[in-house]
Amino acid sequence: MIAMRGEPLTPPTKPKPPYRRSRGRLAMKQAEVRRRRRAHLPVVHDGDWSLRREVAEVAGPLAARVAARPSPLQLRRQVLAFADAAHEAAGTATGWLAEHDARAKTAHLADEDGKRKYAITTLIDLAPRPALPEITDEMIADGSWVAVLTEMVESIDAALGDLLARAFPPGAPALRGQASRSDRLESLLRETVDRAALSLERAVIAAAERPAAPTKPAVDPRAELAALGIDV
Repeated sequence: MIAMRGEPLTPPTKPKPPYRRSRGRLAMKQAEVRRRRRAHLPVVHDGDWSLRREVAEVAGPLAARVAARPSPLQLRRQVLAFADAAHEAAGTATGWLAEHDARAKTAHLADEDGKRKYAITTLIDLAPRPALPEITDEMIADGSWVAVLTEMVESIDAALGDLLARAFPPGAPALRGQASRSDRLESLLRETVDRAALSLERAVIAAAERPAAPTKPAVDPRAELAALGIDV
């Protein structure tokens, strides 16, 4: 029997549990991957990496800080921008999954390059992307918008993890200098989720440092008219 790349010749007696059930080590690992990615240090997004976890861990603390503000809706624009960024990342990842499936479905066209390229492109275009959820003012006020974003990426989370697990790591000879799947994900996250998270964080900090507008005392119109010598 010939083993496929990444598969042992003899199956393990105790299979490794799915990454989404793991605690501690993998969560810390993903936090470290995020830190290194944002610092432009070498990093590998492997099969333990989770898009759902990434959205939850990045958006969760930010949502709590927004909700704690006296006027959370002042940060509505930045919250919606983060949602758009997460949606863009999910849509691009869906395209990668569709491409992977399309190559398998069109293997019988290997000798007809033009037809195969057309079929692959069409299958990618037809693949349904996760819908951008509506984020209401109430969600921004109580921080529950994080839940709808994690739900948005849930449908592709496991498949994306499998794709990363099967992919060659950055710098693998088989890639012949091309960007790895991890490299492509790294660039995608920097341009979407990371950038939007930084923008939202800066807006939260700026809002906290901005002096609160003075509260005007309530005006009694009858008293004002009385001061003008007018009886009501």
